[in-house]
Amino acid sequence: MSLSRKTYILLLILINGTMFLFGFIENIKGVSYPLIKAEFNASYDDQGKMISLLSVGYTFFCVAAGFILARFGVKKVYLLGFTLILTGLFSIYFMRGFWGAAASLLLVFASFGLFEIGVNGLASQLFTKKAALLMNILHFFYGLGAVAGPKLAGILTDVNGPGLLWRHIYLFSIPLALLFLIPAGLTKFPSAEDNGPDAPRSGQGPEQKRVSFTGALRDPLVWIFGFTLGLMMGIEMVSANWGGLYFQDVYGMDPRTRGASFVSAFFVLFTISRLVSGFLIEKIGYMLSLMGAVLFMLVIFSAGFSLGAAGIYVLPALGFFIAILWPTFMAVGIGRFGKDAAVKTGGMIAIGGLTNALIQLSIGYINRYMGAAWGYRSAFVFSLALLPVLFLIRRRAAPPAY
Repeated sequence: MSLSRKTYILLLILINGTMFLFGFIENIKGVSYPLIKAEFNASYDDQGKMISLLSVGYTFFCVAAGFILARFGVKKVYLLGFTLILTGLFSIYFMRGFWGAAASLLLVFASFGLFEIGVNGLASQLFTKKAALLMNILHFFYGLGAVAGPKLAGILTDVNGPGLLWRHIYLFSIPLALLFLIPAGLTKFPSAEDNGPDAPRSGQGPEQKRVSFTGALRDPLVWIFGFTLGLMMGIEMVSANWGGLYFQDVYGMDPRTRGASFVSAFFVLFTISRLVSGFLIEKIGYMLSLMGAVLFMLVIFSAGFSLGAAGIYVLPALGFFIAILWPTFMAVGIGRFGKDAAVKTGGMIAIGGLTNALIQLSIGYINRYMGAAWGYRSAFVFSLALLPVLFLIRRRAAPPAY
């Protein structure tokens, strides 16, 4: 059966709210990572190992979520995600060592893997028309949380303000998670056959067997799409993971003030882009929009890094163009995989998460062996690598209309 309009609206509120929560908590790291590194006197390669571990945990739970979604449905994925995030946010307050803090953060990032699959799987069922527009608006709420998270964390940990510890910021995020846990528990979620309120009811056509998660991972196209998505994830996360350290260690800027402002400015433009760019993407075409965004990113990276410390005023502009990558490419995947999109996009995300984990680990080693300036700057190389892959997908793998 199709969803009632009331249930459809409730689910839209839930996935948008979950994306806000996701963006808020994840991007506290723009402030907390430099403070964690300083408190425990961690090396660059330890920092890189921690970030890679969190990415691997995220990826593992993306895979687990794919199996759970295919077997038990989206609701179970959601509820397990909230269980893990609440456990991680609470336990981090009590950790007094670098790897203890990393273990608590691992639980938080595991929940992100579950939310990633749950939200995008649900969106593939709800967004049956104008997928790029609706996906960009959905991810606008991630950007909104990503603006608020580091800015609030910077204010609360500022020595001239309340002067709270980075641990407090994670602890104070618990009520926000509880706010969305309650409707997740009470709302009826769709089955694999359900779609939006205008979808045809069951019985109006032949039933087709749905692909399993293992079957999705046997599709070479899922791996191509997943690798491409991983490059996009890596480029997006470079600014949040390494931008604050870059300006702190290379130019001596305080991560709680100017570093937090850099991350927030990046995500302000990131959020504005996701709110407004979907309309233009629907007119230009999905793949052309993606390739155009990458070209603009290369120009901004070149200008920002060549300006030295003054690049802090230029590099946040990347947020506007990086913002369209994930949701627009996910829309391409939804169009390409059709009825199997919920499961196959889950495979894309899992493969993308693993690719991103390797990128973040490599940046830690680049910083250690080549110098603190070069980890963040390597994002230019990853962006450059993205262009020929997108061109190949447009020629051979994307739906013709895209």
